[in-house]
Amino acid sequence: MKINFMFFLVLTSISLLAQNKGASLLSTASSQQSGVNTKTYAVVIGISDYQDAGIPDLRFADKDAEAFANYLRSEAGGKLDGDHLKVLINSKATMAQFANALDWLWEVCKEGDQAIIYFSGHGDVEKKSLTQPGFLLCWDAPARVYMAGGAFALPMLQEVVSTLSIQNKAKVIVITDACRSGTLAGSSVGGSQATAANLAKQFGNEIKIMSCQPNEYSIEGEQWGGGRGAFSYHLLDALYGMADNNNDLWVTLQEVGRYLEDHVTNEVAPVSQVPMVVGNRNERLASVDESLLSAFKSGKKNQTMLMSAIESKGIEEMVLSKVDTGIRRIHELFNNALKLKVFLEPENACANAYYEILIKEPGLARLHSAMKRNFAAALQDDIQQVLKKWLNTDLKELSLSKFSAFSKYKIFPRYLERTAELLGVDHYMYNILMSRKLFFEGYLMHLNLIDIKVHDLELGNKVLEKYRKALMIHPESSHIYYFMEVLHFNQFNQTDSAEYYAKRAVEHTPNWFLPYSTLGGMYAQNIIINNRITGELEKAREFLELAESLDSVLARSDVIHLNNYSSYYLAAGKMDMARELIIKAMQLYSSANSMSYNSLGNICLLSKQYLDAEKYYLKAIELDSTFVSNYYNLGIVYSESGRLIESEMQYKKSIDLDSNYINAYFNLGIIYKKARRFSEAKELFRKCFILDSTDLLSIFELGSINMILKQHFEAESLLLKCIQRDSTLAPVYGNLGIVYFQMGAFEKAEQQLKKALSIDSTWQNLWFYLGKIYDSQGREVEFEYTLHQVYSLDSGKTHTLNLLGKHYTDKLKFDFAKTYLLKSVKLDSINPYTWDLLGTLYYRQLMNAEAEYCFKRAIKIDSNFVNSLYNLAALYMDVNTDPNADMLLKRIIHLEPKHAEALFRLAILNARKKQFNQTWKYLDDALINGFNRIEDLEADSDLELLRSKKSKWDLMMKKYFLQYPKN
Repeated sequence: MKINFMFFLVLTSISLLAQNKGASLLSTASSQQSGVNTKTYAVVIGISDYQDAGIPDLRFADKDAEAFANYLRSEAGGKLDGDHLKVLINSKATMAQFANALDWLWEVCKEGDQAIIYFSGHGDVEKKSLTQPGFLLCWDAPARVYMAGGAFALPMLQEVVSTLSIQNKAKVIVITDACRSGTLAGSSVGGSQATAANLAKQFGNEIKIMSCQPNEYSIEGEQWGGGRGAFSYHLLDALYGMADNNNDLWVTLQEVGRYLEDHVTNEVAPVSQVPMVVGNRNERLASVDESLLSAFKSGKKNQTMLMSAIESKGIEEMVLSKVDTGIRRIHELFNNALKLKVFLEPENACANAYYEILIKEPGLARLHSAMKRNFAAALQDDIQQVLKKWLNTDLKELSLSKFSAFSKYKIFPRYLERTAELLGVDHYMYNILMSRKLFFEGYLMHLNLIDIKVHDLELGNKVLEKYRKALMIHPESSHIYYFMEVLHFNQFNQTDSAEYYAKRAVEHTPNWFLPYSTLGGMYAQNIIINNRITGELEKAREFLELAESLDSVLARSDVIHLNNYSSYYLAAGKMDMARELIIKAMQLYSSANSMSYNSLGNICLLSKQYLDAEKYYLKAIELDSTFVSNYYNLGIVYSESGRLIESEMQYKKSIDLDSNYINAYFNLGIIYKKARRFSEAKELFRKCFILDSTDLLSIFELGSINMILKQHFEAESLLLKCIQRDSTLAPVYGNLGIVYFQMGAFEKAEQQLKKALSIDSTWQNLWFYLGKIYDSQGREVEFEYTLHQVYSLDSGKTHTLNLLGKHYTDKLKFDFAKTYLLKSVKLDSINPYTWDLLGTLYYRQLMNAEAEYCFKRAIKIDSNFVNSLYNLAALYMDVNTDPNADMLLKRIIHLEPKHAEALFRLAILNARKKQFNQTWKYLDDALINGFNRIEDLEADSDLELLRSKKSKWDLMMKKYFLQYPKN
């Protein structure tokens, strides 16, 4: 990503001889000669040690700047004190502080004053174009995406210089030493040279002194002042009087240029470095003190004394001494609040509260501008750091959980808005600030869509609108294109748009590999999550390779890119290669990180290595307990391992962290469904439907749960919704067929079941339901066909064999039935249902001994197996072993008090024993609980005596049978 930055580069530090040299800046001399109260103000910047390791450090740029600042503090340089000189060295030279210092020049310089801008450090440009003339890299500049922050764009420098020279009518001197060696983002397009060429252009009537020609580099080494830049070292010599070629005691721009060409060019040979000057060649830059110059030429014995800085009481101390102690205390609180970053809250005890009091205090009027600048700079610093870390693919920043990120960034829009208010609409940074404000407002909403598959199109479009508005204000912000890429891929499923925005991000930042790497990773993860394979695997590889083509060394040593490439290997089924890359990533990154452990867990999960997966996910949670995906993935591990209680706990933790995490609700619903906790499962699937009414799986499962709960109309509506969204899914047609079967709508049921089987003929359960329809309609040939389809799909399972055995028993095809049931017993000798079916077969063949043996085997396996208890009781009644039958039937009633058949048989047994009161009772209980075979009631010989009690019998029959007696 790219962010605009602006500023000037200057020479390196000055040697300890500065105070011995004998010239004074022209403004000091002029004020002495003419009596006009003109003043000199200077901003000095020097950066050797850049924050970003990707920017090559310089050796002596900071020393060069220190030396120039010491010169300005000296008698020879004008004795500038802290009220007239701002010095920013290394970490103090952030983009925000540099901008504030230039603002200060704008405000303090009046007509006739002199403004000096000195910058020593790197200059670069990412691409050659009219709209990107170059940047001066401040301490907090990113290595590759300058427009993201930390770099000062030359158009902003032009605005500052032009305003000072034309509007303020000040004399402006710009000294830059920005053409340094080293590999930068723009090295491939001559970025440093292009910046120097644009710096050489005159903006107004300013004077410019530059270290070399645009096609050259500035040289530094130990030979100059024990460690200085050749240009800086000789520039100070020139200003102290060594360049006074005509001995008129004035140093002009022409003389400085000639002196630098003679000395620098010769001393750096054979390397070419020819300094250059721009402006009125006759302009006097410094007056020469003959005695000091003579002392400088004769020796350097007193260099320490001459180089000592001049102390200044400073304007701040002076102003504060004139106000009361209460105001001084508030001013102290204000500065402390800035240091502690207590900017806007608490409302009455923060920097903003103190600022509002101080800005109204007339006695502090001379400090108001400085306070405003310092407050604005402090508000921006953390934001700039975040943008820079994003652009440098900083693992810690980019791998923040959505909750940590929201907590950290939620205040940024307010900071940016307040900064813009402080600086005003006419400030050159105003548009950048407003663009960033809109971006972060969108990004904070975007966080709600990250890591979950909720297709909230309304929220997604709101995010998109914010991003677009931000780009309209600042169209070269690469980070915004990057997040638009992510939004279009994950939220809108618009891969073409995602590719477009990735290319736009890279177009604005040619060496930034993250957009392509992320796109490749998203394609790979899409394959893993959604089981897609066609085309997307090649797309994943294409963009991962594109990322490496931009910067192969950096990409292959970047943890995030290695994780993305690991996802590609995962999607391709190359588990070992995926694991190898993650281990490499962990070795590269010195601190343990949750992302890599999560990735290792994913590899083990997909490889069904559940114990290892558990170990890695637990480690990931230990490192960062705010990542939802760690708990969610651990829930999958436990679910796949059959540890459903632990799985339930992890899914609940996911939901506790993110109440909109649809995947956790869905998987928890599946667990409850398996556990037959259907009502709870229904509520979870309903929550999924509320979160995303377009999610097909959620709609299907909600419909299926309603089917199980026999809530037919709701089930029908939901399953028809599924078909509208995707008409190719066999399970949807199948479940709709079962719903219609349950409703007794057999014609519709048959139609839907056949549709499902035409898509997937291997779904055994659907053949079974289709067979039940045929059986109920007496379509025996078709019914038998469905049974054999079931058998062909599942010939090795007892369920299918038992189904066929029962069917042929019912059809009195005993030999066929026996074949299937004996095979079933052989496969599973501890299945009570199989023994019961075999016993029923023998019973129907009047093979009572064999039947008794089978029923007893079933009861031995399951002493509460009611089917066999009942069948054995029936057999005993047939052979007149009534006591055994009575015992078995009473056991059934103990297990199932409403078992109508058992109650009826107990009535028969009591009739045989002439216990008629009990007979009437059991008979009434049987009828109450659904016994409805009136033909058995009227034909059973054991009930003859009851039927003889005609009035009582008829009364009971009429109570339960509306058509009794039949005509």
